[in-house]
Amino acid sequence: MNSRKDLILQQINSSGKVTVEELALQFNVSLETIRRDLTALGKKGLVHRIHGGAVSCQTKDIGSSFQTRQRVNYDAKRAIAESAVEYVFEGAVIGLDASSTSWHFAQLIPDIPCTVVTNSMHNITALVNKSNVTTIATGGVYSGKYDAFYGPLSEQLLQRLHIDICIFSCTGIDAGGAIWESNELNASVKRKMLDASGQRFLLLDSSKFGRKHLIKLADLSHIDILFTDQQVDKELQSYCKNHDVLISLC
Repeated sequence: MNSRKDLILQQINSSGKVTVEELALQFNVSLETIRRDLTALGKKGLVHRIHGGAVSCQTKDIGSSFQTRQRVNYDAKRAIAESAVEYVFEGAVIGLDASSTSWHFAQLIPDIPCTVVTNSMHNITALVNKSNVTTIATGGVYSGKYDAFYGPLSEQLLQRLHIDICIFSCTGIDAGGAIWESNELNASVKRKMLDASGQRFLLLDSSKFGRKHLIKLADLSHIDILFTDQQVDKELQSYCKNHDVLISLC
């Protein structure tokens, strides 16, 4: 007879994603019991824990590789990063996600005294010859696909830091102001970086407007400046105006 944890793992791998509440009802146990089961499965690397549930390790990683994203809309991403890098100042603590747009930003950061916190090996490599820039790597579980670090160790470090400016991108943003990500690996680390940051800058090329994906990362109302390469539609302009989000066109 299979144990409850075995049955839970089968359920997660079958459906891709489950919530604590669903499992508690299904197995007629308390929410805390299910949380302990999911935590145990997560520690063994069998599932990926998310807020309120778990995602299958077989299905959670559906994002594009860094090498693929690096080639898409290269010039637009470069121009957007050039616009955003003007906000860098001496002594700033800057958080960079593992997006290809952040990689452009890392390449463009001036060699002045500042600190960069990142989970991306590409960003670390871009900064290696800038002697005045202190680079802090989050550590964590390495993903060859994204050439970056993820997981609880990465997130624990971010929870202990204060970041002045967070530079990040996403896979899409819809007309209602929701920011979307393709997978929980990226979304979870980005949320922690956003939570640790005083200012949040979203760098987004125009191909990503009007697109939804698997996981809602945040609402645009939590962002200070949206950097992009083309004017957004009137509905999103109105949203940004109502929520004091500045739109910066490169």
